[in-house]
Amino acid sequence: MQTLTIQSVDVLEEELQNEVHHTFGMEHYTDYVFHPRSDAVYSATIVLEESEPVIAKIISASASFPEHEFMIEDLDMEQNSMKRYRLKNGKVIPGS
Repeated sequence: MQTLTIQSVDVLEEELQNEVHHTFGMEHYTDYVFHPRSDAVYSATIVLEESEPVIAKIISASASFPEHEFMIEDLDMEQNSMKRYRLKNGKVIPGS
């Protein structure tokens, strides 16, 4: 089982938080309705069996927001390990 947390590095307006949530496809992985928070960092956490396909989609989709950076924390609960990715403009920032 793996847990992914996706968040923006910067504060985003409510409308942009909704756009990010749907562009990244997060509504397909949660049972709850996403509620953006007024002028806050976008954040969503999902639990799934295999994170790699979702991470690849999020990396690619981050190109839709070239002026913003995002972080992904990929927690593998079975291996007790975590990978962290920093994204900008559809790419993983080296050294992240």
